[in-house]
Amino acid sequence: MVDVEVPVLIIGGGGAGLTASMLLSGLGVEHLLVSALPTTSVLPKAHLLNQRTMEILTDCGVAPVIYDAGTPQANMAKTAFYAGFAGWPDAGRQIGILDAWGGGGTDLSWEAASPRASANLPQIRLEPLMKTHAESLAPGAIRFGHEVTSITNVDGGVVATVLDRSSGATYSVKARFALACDGGRFVGPQLGVEYEGLREVGSMVSIHLSADLSAWARDPEVLIRWIWLPHMAAMATLVPMGSAWSNLTGSKRS
Repeated sequence: MVDVEVPVLIIGGGGAGLTASMLLSGLGVEHLLVSALPTTSVLPKAHLLNQRTMEILTDCGVAPVIYDAGTPQANMAKTAFYAGFAGWPDAGRQIGILDAWGGGGTDLSWEAASPRASANLPQIRLEPLMKTHAESLAPGAIRFGHEVTSITNVDGGVVATVLDRSSGATYSVKARFALACDGGRFVGPQLGVEYEGLREVGSMVSIHLSADLSAWARDPEVLIRWIWLPHMAAMATLVPMGSAWSNLTGSKRS
């Protein structure tokens, strides 16, 4: 017995799943999104949204709030390299600087490439905006804390078993199509689809902190700072998340 039947089942509630939901709502396609996680991302993760991405999010109807919440264009005009942020006399010494992401709206080639500017908003702040908008377009169809525990192909589509992690109850969903937006964690292995090629080509450590670094990060137009750590022979990056920005003026395009 099937408890829920919809044309499309979306498995995963990150950027891909929420985008799929918003686009399907715009097309008038009924769907159900389930995510095993209780909330959207609790870590910054990725942050830059290129022009093509912003074109898609414009189609979704969520681009204006992303531009409003994200980095002002004037504060993401450049990227730069530094000799380090510790020790004298090199602390904060700039080695080189480059225009990036449209140069804060001054690069005509970027202007010609798209009607939308790039944006910068880490996933910890982006995904809640996307989730709120997706819920407004499809009330009741966005279910976090609901985990797909099995999925099988049947005539005319798929049937999935879903666990409501808050209550412990399970229910079945039949859909003509299932979108695997779970980062390859569950659906692929369930269906026998495996990754091919080289994996784990490098390792990195991310640190999410709140601090006033303005005494060292003295270039308000720079978004990503590449910092050379000579004592470790390694490179680190520093990316501000906002929401406090300098008074450097610049236009926000929506």
